[in-house]
Amino acid sequence: MSRNMTKRSMALLCFGSLLLSSGIFSFWTPVTHANLVAQTIPFTQNWTNTTLITVDNDWNGVPGIIGYFGDTLTAATGVDPQTILADGSTTPLGPGVWANRNDPDTFLSGGVGEFDGIANPSIALNGSGTADAPHVVINLNASGTTAINVAYNLRDIDASTDNSIQPYALQYRIGNTGNYTNLPAGFVADASGGPSQATLVTPVSVALPMSCENQPLVQLRILTTNAVGNDEWVAIDDINITGTGGGTTLLSGTGMATPSMVGPGQNSLLTVSVTPASSPPSTGIAVSTDLSTIGLSPTQPMFDNGTNGDVTPGDNIFSYLVTVPLGATNGNRSFLSTITDAQMRSATTSIALNVSAPRDPTEHMVMGNPSDATTDPNHPENYLLPKAQYVMSYHRDRGIPNWVSWHLDTTWIGDTPRQDDFRNDPSLPAGWYQVQSNDYSGSGFDRGHHTPSGDRTSSVPDNSATFFMTNMMPQAPANNQGPWEELESYCRTLVTQGNELYIIAGGAGQGGTGSNGGVTNTVAAGHVVVPAYTWKVIIVLPVGANDVDRVFKTTRTIAVIMPNNQNIGINTPWRNFRTSVDRVESMTGLNFFSNVRPMVQNIIEHRIDTQ
Repeated sequence: MSRNMTKRSMALLCFGSLLLSSGIFSFWTPVTHANLVAQTIPFTQNWTNTTLITVDNDWNGVPGIIGYFGDTLTAATGVDPQTILADGSTTPLGPGVWANRNDPDTFLSGGVGEFDGIANPSIALNGSGTADAPHVVINLNASGTTAINVAYNLRDIDASTDNSIQPYALQYRIGNTGNYTNLPAGFVADASGGPSQATLVTPVSVALPMSCENQPLVQLRILTTNAVGNDEWVAIDDINITGTGGGTTLLSGTGMATPSMVGPGQNSLLTVSVTPASSPPSTGIAVSTDLSTIGLSPTQPMFDNGTNGDVTPGDNIFSYLVTVPLGATNGNRSFLSTITDAQMRSATTSIALNVSAPRDPTEHMVMGNPSDATTDPNHPENYLLPKAQYVMSYHRDRGIPNWVSWHLDTTWIGDTPRQDDFRNDPSLPAGWYQVQSNDYSGSGFDRGHHTPSGDRTSSVPDNSATFFMTNMMPQAPANNQGPWEELESYCRTLVTQGNELYIIAGGAGQGGTGSNGGVTNTVAAGHVVVPAYTWKVIIVLPVGANDVDRVFKTTRTIAVIMPNNQNIGINTPWRNFRTSVDRVESMTGLNFFSNVRPMVQNIIEHRIDTQ
């Protein structure tokens, strides 16, 4: 970690030196060139031609490949690169490359480096405090190509004393927009060989999914992240991408559900867009889809004749308007679609549909309304704002909640990736200031979640809802990324152990200290108050029914109060901040767990957790 900070400092020093020597006193922005023409398959690149990259930040001589620093894709260290799926092509310090290097053992500026002065030239990646998720993107034209295989070697070329766990992920997307999809078979947990070694070679060989076949543009991304400890330079070398086809288009298709998330009794249009084979041309194309996982036909025909939801007859888009049965349970479904033609060829694709019955916001208020908040906008200091994913009391004039309450059990946990779609909340009453996604920018404070993203991963809408700015407070990075996040993870661990939790969180007081130093009272031009403390209270119950009646005097409660400043210590255990629920009530003026029997409430709120 210490050297990561050094790398950031060294990078900034390099920038500063460049500015001074050039007589330019504006912020350095790389002028980057790249040859992004999608390359046909087979495709190879072993970097033995050292004239491909001759100038910093110029990829123009490298066919189809470009590198990025990825400095806004994450802000933490030790992040699993498989979890970073967002587009990184607009990261402010990238795309870029350090050109003509010969010093992987001593070069401290992280990112993407071209090392042409070593025995086996290559490009390499190194995470740092500036390059949080460095990566390279390979642009491929897979038209007429099937059975695509991607192979390359990850080579540790750093013989310094650095010793990091350096994971690498392989991802892909169709086209040049949207999130990437991770390829688990391409994951390397640690591509570094350890201190004073530069000999480890880790071969990677992965077959791309059929969805990549016959596509005019497939983008591959090889990505690492800023490690905990001292990052090492790892080369991406001997790239060899092969396939079969040679221009013959094979029968294929792509499935989709619109909308992709519906509740029981609702409709979704299922479509399969078919690419006919070319040699000989497909005739008599038919598509059937297995809907047995929602209790319907395992061989449901799809239509391309203008009926059953089909829009345009004869356009090779086969459709079926499905009504999800009322008895269908919540969960993700993958419907297998089989495509056939009269030439006895077949192909398969899948259609993803999430069945999700609407959740009742009262689920999050089972234990009570801590401030008797109301939906009357004439009470802007205590406005009840219910959502399916959580409920809050919002304070218009503070620009943050008084409290946010949510229920957490296994039904809220899934594999939906973090959406990171921070945005204003249009559900606030008309005329109220809506805090914007960039209102905390440059303040030195994180956009700190009350209900965390990790507690709402059962569906994209559920996770996305946690990124409304009404669910945020200005949080010191050491608080948010340290003991606060550790407690969030611990709560999810309790759920995996057979418990369900009722959690209430908020901020108290005014005046916190972020990464810029000094006490800050407000951000967003005064629209948002910076709390002096963050707090959280939790009831832990074994999974069951009639939850209020199952709260006894022995029921575990957890309460914490954490200072909202950088002195908290990012590695300080959350347990160091435990207190009683009574103490949080005294500080906030709130009444937690008011639906619990008074005698039991008094006992559990007075106790301090020791587990």
